[in-house]
Amino acid sequence: MNYFKLILEVKSGDGIRYIDNYSTVDSREETKCKNTADRIVGVMSAEIGGMNAVEPLVVGALLDLPVVDCDGMGRAFPELQMFVPSIYGKSLTPCCLVDDKGQQAVVLKAETPKQLEDHFRKTVVSMGCSAALSFNPLTKSEILEKSVLYSLSRARHLGHKVLSATSSPIDAIITKENGTLLIIGKISNVARKTNEGFDKGNVTIEGTLKWSQSTLNVEFQNENLLARKTTAQCTEMIVATVPDLICIVDSDNGQPIPTDELRYGLRVAVLAIPASPALTTLQALQVVGTSAFGIQENFQPIGMYNTPSLIPIP
Repeated sequence: MNYFKLILEVKSGDGIRYIDNYSTVDSREETKCKNTADRIVGVMSAEIGGMNAVEPLVVGALLDLPVVDCDGMGRAFPELQMFVPSIYGKSLTPCCLVDDKGQQAVVLKAETPKQLEDHFRKTVVSMGCSAALSFNPLTKSEILEKSVLYSLSRARHLGHKVLSATSSPIDAIITKENGTLLIIGKISNVARKTNEGFDKGNVTIEGTLKWSQSTLNVEFQNENLLARKTTAQCTEMIVATVPDLICIVDSDNGQPIPTDELRYGLRVAVLAIPASPALTTLQALQVVGTSAFGIQENFQPIGMYNTPSLIPIP
């Protein structure tokens, strides 16, 4: 029988113990390796936004594993330390970042979640800004106590409301999520740049209909962070900030428009939706609130969060 020799160089620096590429395993040692979990019994979404929300459904189908009705952010956030279990004390390490060429970057230990984010941000840029990440497994109690529950149910119910709306899908979203309509209008300007793996910038919407005398400027870093409205009297006010959700959708059909698809001329509606209570505690606001993004304004909740009902099981 042929065996591969396991040669791994463990490095240290900037509060991280890591392996650049965990690429070879000695088959004689595989059965001796112990993880923090005896076996994987399910998968969950790290965030309930974009492709990261649905990829666990594919993984679950391929591995014949259930997908837990929860996620780690209650929305999407751009940085790893904003994962809710981490905010409430769960270690993210050991963890592994893998690209489509087979490179497996492993972090064994990180002094802080922010140091893990900084390390993997540099790594994913070198991977072409596309990779898959798996964190240290969570136990049942950790999921129940340190995640945002029923996220998949929330997304399913909201999508159903939009697709089945007989009049305005915008009104359907607002009613379902206890949201606020900030403006309806046309995108007049988009300024963006990609820096250190982030899509940063702002978009300006010129209002139409009853908002014809107003403009709205939305700042973003992968996700929308702050909405600032200016009226005809040049009065400027902050109308929504993180961690509440600022959602830009097609004004006709209610379909979401991510920041990388914003462009001049699109007719959009901008909504603010209340964040999960897991994101609005003092402990959480230190990590996902306005100050975490360098915004001086204090967070003012847009409204009360609607706890989602479960997907009906046949």
